[in-house]
Amino acid sequence: MSIFTNIRNHSKRGYYVLQALFAASALTLAWLVSLSGDGGVLTSALFFCIVVNLMAIIVLFYLQRTIGERLRRASLDEIETTRILSTDALTGAMMRGPFLEELQRALGRPLNPRQATLVLVDFDHFKHLNDSFGHPFGDSALAYLVKLMVRLFPDAMIGRMGGDEFALLIRDCDIEATLARAGRLIEELRIGTRHDGHRVPLSVSMGTALAPAHAGQPENLMLLADLALYESKANGRGRISVFDTDLLTEKRHRRFIERELRAAIYLNELELHYQPVINADGSIYAVESLVRWRHPVRGLIAPGEFIPVAEATSLIDTLGAWVFRRACLDSAAFPDCRISINVSGEQLKRDEFVAMLQRVLEEIGCDAGRFLLEITETAATTATPEILRRLDAARAMGFCVALDDFGTGFCGFNYLKTLPIDAIKIDRSYIRSLAHDEVARVFVSALAQIAHIQHLIIVAEGVETEDELLLAKAAGCNRFQGYHICRPAPKDKLAAFFVKHDPVAMGVDIVALAS
Repeated sequence: MSIFTNIRNHSKRGYYVLQALFAASALTLAWLVSLSGDGGVLTSALFFCIVVNLMAIIVLFYLQRTIGERLRRASLDEIETTRILSTDALTGAMMRGPFLEELQRALGRPLNPRQATLVLVDFDHFKHLNDSFGHPFGDSALAYLVKLMVRLFPDAMIGRMGGDEFALLIRDCDIEATLARAGRLIEELRIGTRHDGHRVPLSVSMGTALAPAHAGQPENLMLLADLALYESKANGRGRISVFDTDLLTEKRHRRFIERELRAAIYLNELELHYQPVINADGSIYAVESLVRWRHPVRGLIAPGEFIPVAEATSLIDTLGAWVFRRACLDSAAFPDCRISINVSGEQLKRDEFVAMLQRVLEEIGCDAGRFLLEITETAATTATPEILRRLDAARAMGFCVALDDFGTGFCGFNYLKTLPIDAIKIDRSYIRSLAHDEVARVFVSALAQIAHIQHLIIVAEGVETEDELLLAKAAGCNRFQGYHICRPAPKDKLAAFFVKHDPVAMGVDIVALAS
């Protein structure tokens, strides 16, 4: 672009002044050529011409310098604006989009790949930090982490990929040096940072993958580093793992389940189905809520496939909160019966569980007495004093507690005297064996007698035939659940069953049922 074009584009007034000066100079020269004879006039005209040209040159240089400075400042402002837009204000790390663009450039082209190391860094139990010490401390912890990474990885590019997720891009494949520096980062974080006069230890999990050794495309490299990160979390957190091809099988599937389930929870794509529990006279005592996940591509994913994955991460807390909130919202569809909620042993390990129950009840406006919390026998036998305290707190709020799948573990009858429970659900394996196994009949009858003495409700699970229902009644069970009674279904599809088993229509004493 010529200097005159620059001036015309950025200073039209200056451009017109230049045009006028050069035009005056040209006219003067033309006039000089036409003159002849008078030396004084020629000298004056020549002097005027020189002055005009000098003025034009001065104006030209002035405009060139002024416009150049203006363009330079604009360029610097643009660079600063780009930096601000591409930098996380809290930590100073790059934002996700610009970081991924740099990662793409750093890896080169398929025919000319470049070496690089990608490290994903994830804060351990960050939600717990926020809940325990407040969001300002959580923010300072994130900034402290980035500060340490800048010091320990001075040659790396640092990006913030999400709330508490970061990435390091190192333009070499010296894995030993990377592991050593990562180890120092983990150790310094364990020393912690100060809060209210106390030192709070911090922890991160890290996963790394190499380019082009493991993958040459940014998306694939991110996925493999993410699998390595998942391996660090599964092995106790607070460590770094390097991608290995063995992670591409089961771990990759588990990581897929975790990511998709997290999205399903936030997008409200899960469903609750309900299975009725009936009294001995056929009236409805409760409904058990059962979470269902209908994936848009894979279809229905069984709870046995995604619940263990959720339990291996903090996702079980988010899932549990979603289930309880959904059950509270659905409770209006079941006005005359309790709603049973399955609770994972992992949820009971944290005080947030009781706080979540209180928070959701207040938000929806429900009564805790409407709900029955089901814990597994395994969770009961391994219950610590803290877990028992949380169960007592839930019962004090009005919740009832049921011991689920009784008979599958090592929970003896002595536990029934000490555990804070209101109901026992006998595992289906015993109900299925009542017709041909005398041990099962003795076990169920003895359990029923103990439950009646301690004023506990006793539920026969997995009733699939009329004979099993009659045998369970004869053994002393007073509540019944199973496919023979009703299969789990969305609340809208249970209307006919509720009409059929309505206690008023059946002539049942509702006051007696409530006792």
